[in-house]
Amino acid sequence: MTALDPELRQALTARIRFYNELGIHDFYRRPGSPEAASLVEEVEEPMPIRKTSADAPAVVAVAVPSDPVEALRVIREDLGDCTRCPLHKQGRKQIVFGVGNPNADLMFIGEAPGADEDIQGEPFVGRSGQLLTNMIKAMGLSRQEVYIANIIKCRPPGNRAPERD
Repeated sequence: MTALDPELRQALTARIRFYNELGIHDFYRRPGSPEAASLVEEVEEPMPIRKTSADAPAVVAVAVPSDPVEALRVIREDLGDCTRCPLHKQGRKQIVFGVGNPNADLMFIGEAPGADEDIQGEPFVGRSGQLLTNMIKAMGLSRQEVYIANIIKCRPPGNRAPERD
């Protein structure tokens, strides 16, 4: 294994600090990357963990396999019936994880699930999903050939804009 270039290490450290300031403390990484693991630990160690609620979990690093199908399974399993943010108490029915081909060359990412998505547990199944499906078909593809997900995995109440936490 070769050490990270000092300039790259500095840029990665700055990026991790940026994510920490946004409240992102969970980092998924592939196994066999001790250099990356030490970099995250180096950044996280001196920084206080901001908890959004009294029951918020501490920073957890999960080793993620390099196979995309297995990696998504591990991440979904790690999320479980997530209670990391207040959305689980604000009416969401379930986590809406991604669907489609984990090896796809094209990924569509929405902001957050809506009411239909929350009920069915699948992203983009409501009116916007019908439009997306038509756009995908117009490209000569099917939903099964692309990967579709949302940044936020739970429906915010009343479809309001997601909050920072």
